[in-house]
Amino acid sequence: MMETKIITVLLNLNPKYLHKDIIQDHIKDLLEKNVVNYSFPDLGKVVRINKVVSVGIGKIHVDTGFSKTPVTFEAEICLPKVDQIVKGIIEKYDSNGGVYVNYNNMLSIFCLNSNLNTLLNKIKKNVPKNINNNIENNETTEENNLDNIGLEVSVKITKINFNEQNIIVIGKII
Repeated sequence: MMETKIITVLLNLNPKYLHKDIIQDHIKDLLEKNVVNYSFPDLGKVVRINKVVSVGIGKIHVDTGFSKTPVTFEAEICLPKVDQIVKGIIEKYDSNGGVYVNYNNMLSIFCLNSNLNTLLNKIKKNVPKNINNNIENNETTEENNLDNIGLEVSVKITKINFNEQNIIVIGKII
């Protein structure tokens, strides 16, 4: 799921930082603020900037005085793929019957609560009857939901959608 890619973006550089001694730090700061955790369609979510590869020649914007400059950098990208199976931790429930599974603190994968119930019922059948467990029936109660937060589960990714700066991942708990 993690890949290293070369990406080019346009950054608005403040002219007061256009000096050879401070420009690199300014560019790194802008990349950290504006690009890390940003999701590019078909590229993935930028997790970390490894290094700046090149800085192009910018064009000064007449109204702002900022230089719109192309910057090429190497980054660690998180790009999930459909049918990929990942392990994650249940982080929260929503009121519409959804479960959010956290993958390595990078992605939140939406799954249906019914997928979790099916998994928990399988576990219940395999647990000897003399061992007390929290799974008492097919219905998931609010109290049982809280018990399941932090539970590690496997998720098969079924759909990936990019929208303005975010990546939405939908999966099925298996």
